[in-house]
Amino acid sequence: MAQVPNPQETVHQRFAEQARRTPDAIALTCGRQRLTYAEVERRASSLAQRLLALRVQPEEPVALLMERSAELVVSVLGVLKAGGCYLPLHGANPAARHRTVLDEAGARVLLADRTVPELDTRGLTVLDTAEATAVPEDAVGPAEPQVPCTGGRLAYVIFTSGSTGTPKGVAVTHQDVLDLVDDGLWAGGRHERVLMLAPHAFDVSTYELWVPLLRGGHLVLAPPEVDVDILRSLITTHRITGLHLTAGLFRVVAEAAPECFATVREVMTGGDVVSPAAVARVLETCPDTVVRALYGPTETTLFATQHLISEPPRGDVPLGRPLDGMRLHVLDEKLALVETGEAGEIYLAGPGVARGYLGQAALTSQRFVADPFGTPGSRMYRTGDLGRRNAHGDLEFLGRVGNQVKVRGFRVELGEIETVLARVSGAAQVLVISHGEDTNDRTLAAYMVPGPGGGLPDDEELARRLGETLPDYMVPSSFVRLRALPLTPNGKVDYRALPETRRTGAAGGPGPRDAREEQLARLFAAALGVPRVGIHDDFFDLGGSSLAATRLISRVRSELGIRLSMRDLLDRRTVAGLSAATGEKSDAGTEGLRPLLKLRAQGSDTPLFCVHPGGGMAWCYVGLLRHLPKDIPVYGLQARGLTGLEPVAADMAELVEDYLAQIRRIQPAGPYRLLGWSFGGNAAHMMAARLRRAGERVSLLAVLDASHGGARSAPRSLSRRDTLKLAFDGLPAFDAEPDAGQIPAERVQQILRDADSPLAGIDARTVEAINATTTNNIRISDVARPEHFDGDLLFVEATDAAGRPSGLADVWRPYTGGTITRIQVEAEHLRLMTPAAMERIGPIVARHLEPTV
Repeated sequence: MAQVPNPQETVHQRFAEQARRTPDAIALTCGRQRLTYAEVERRASSLAQRLLALRVQPEEPVALLMERSAELVVSVLGVLKAGGCYLPLHGANPAARHRTVLDEAGARVLLADRTVPELDTRGLTVLDTAEATAVPEDAVGPAEPQVPCTGGRLAYVIFTSGSTGTPKGVAVTHQDVLDLVDDGLWAGGRHERVLMLAPHAFDVSTYELWVPLLRGGHLVLAPPEVDVDILRSLITTHRITGLHLTAGLFRVVAEAAPECFATVREVMTGGDVVSPAAVARVLETCPDTVVRALYGPTETTLFATQHLISEPPRGDVPLGRPLDGMRLHVLDEKLALVETGEAGEIYLAGPGVARGYLGQAALTSQRFVADPFGTPGSRMYRTGDLGRRNAHGDLEFLGRVGNQVKVRGFRVELGEIETVLARVSGAAQVLVISHGEDTNDRTLAAYMVPGPGGGLPDDEELARRLGETLPDYMVPSSFVRLRALPLTPNGKVDYRALPETRRTGAAGGPGPRDAREEQLARLFAAALGVPRVGIHDDFFDLGGSSLAATRLISRVRSELGIRLSMRDLLDRRTVAGLSAATGEKSDAGTEGLRPLLKLRAQGSDTPLFCVHPGGGMAWCYVGLLRHLPKDIPVYGLQARGLTGLEPVAADMAELVEDYLAQIRRIQPAGPYRLLGWSFGGNAAHMMAARLRRAGERVSLLAVLDASHGGARSAPRSLSRRDTLKLAFDGLPAFDAEPDAGQIPAERVQQILRDADSPLAGIDARTVEAINATTTNNIRISDVARPEHFDGDLLFVEATDAAGRPSGLADVWRPYTGGTITRIQVEAEHLRLMTPAAMERIGPIVARHLEPTV
């Protein structure tokens, strides 16, 4: 049972007590960084003193724009010690939305681990978290801030989607957080070592941060990007005992690698409808692991109900029963209790019900209403969810009331999207609806009626404008233009009469021509949640998401016995294309190792040539394609020697001349567009210099975080493990290999298969050839000296784990005659090709593609 609440106690006081009890115990791990409870306490107190010097007032929101890191934990605790409340900003959101949230909250101070050039910081004091949270080892411990605070004070404010076009801030108190932490749900030692996967601006972080830290446990913070391989490694390496995954991610892992959870004591999931099949698969694979479904909105401090699942579900997974002290009511429109089995709206009351919406008294009074079943003065929260109690007393979810939906685990007010879309498009009428019965893979569609001028921007421009204000999950995947919205006889929108969007599949497309295409078409339709697809319909144009793509690849492997990769799907996006690819799988291991890789051969504009990194392969650039105009062909230049059938280049000059000959066979004359990451940036710079000396024009030279031999004091000497990691673009699984010098080819093959690498089918000879090519590339790069390029340079700099830029743009200044445009991306060097980094890099490259035709 929950312990008796102490209204005077606060979150930071509870942490300080734990630090006094176990000062030397490890509180958190982030990568290679580990901090004890005493170290976290000391750093947080130091930060609190600095915030007090800035005159942070009680309950004043202090904004946090940070990745998961040790500094994040210190910052959150430091804000609370100063008497303020923390205001998390999601790093993936556009700068305009950050500014809106900052203004709505009245924030004066921003703690950030990055620079956001587009963010308007007027009126803000911006502190760099690496500097603000650091305390010298020999420094005298800072005094504990003496700021009066009670459990009724605000601990944090999280902004969610708002129906009026402006996000609303949910204000949660210290007591709300402690009520969650003290719930009996966490007893039994299953949450001693918790993995933090959620962004800190997502309410699940309340569990991930405070349940382990306020109960003497160990918090492990995941890196910014997590896939199934990384998740498996984190769970094993750090002996994770408890974690929470969104319903969508839980299903993906359950389908692809349920054995990930075998050593975990409890896996929790929720935030949307939980897949019974996914639960059954995990329970069958991991019989000793507890699986629990949880439900609750941000307004009730994360979790309000829970349901322990001990056997494969026979139907939908229920929401379960209330947490300690929480009360749930299923009511009709007159706020009367409905009978068991009857549908009604879900209301939640008791510990954890938030104070309300920050600065919005009217909206608070609408959603937080008097509880007629509680003590005088008590309130209950109107969730907007429909539910019913079953015969066992468990709550079942039936859907949503009104204009709110869930997309990718986030509650979204469709009215907010409609308001913003009307503003940026000039449309007279806008209607946004959600598509997809599967709530974990739901997409949005917008219907628009033009204004008096009659014109509307095209789809790409609409998406771009919305993306400047709204998070990506709130940007519709399709836009439909109508002369008028269809209406029912009583004047309401007739949703059934709305025309279908591309998300429903391409009607009239040719059907399958053979058994293989029939199987693939069925799997495409199942992954997309549509009745049928044509064999030439593009998976991603039909609304395929990353979760849907992962699901499709998994189904193709399990049902057809064919191991496809994400690269296969990106390259061959249709049933017909994948059918042809599956017929070539016997040769697929080396087909992608040819010197010229056609990433996108179609298009009438000037091509973009991408030079491989140190590993010699250019398939890593496929993530660029979705960000570049579709009429630009994209080619990858790959090293000779990858198949072991050709000699490697003797030096950088020989390699560059070979690559120039290849691009001239495709494009005999300029202007040329060149791009390269790491080693590829070094080679691309030399190629550009030689093209200019030959009198050719270079309209784009983009270098992604590259150094050169002239900047090194001596050639590098790398272990086999380090060389293999470079060869295969930073796969983290290599870090877990115990012997840096002895990793056999057979083990490399297994790592590639586990990671669903595009090279999963290569043989041992090809593994050794790729490793030898990488070693050679390192050798020739380390001794090569740059040549002078007299044009402009677009340079993308990576950052280290602490958010500090690499500074490598400076080493190219002596060798570049034009302007160097330096762009900083919050990703480490080996993570620059990840989807998250490409979301930043891709649009930058697209903007610098000077029109050439």
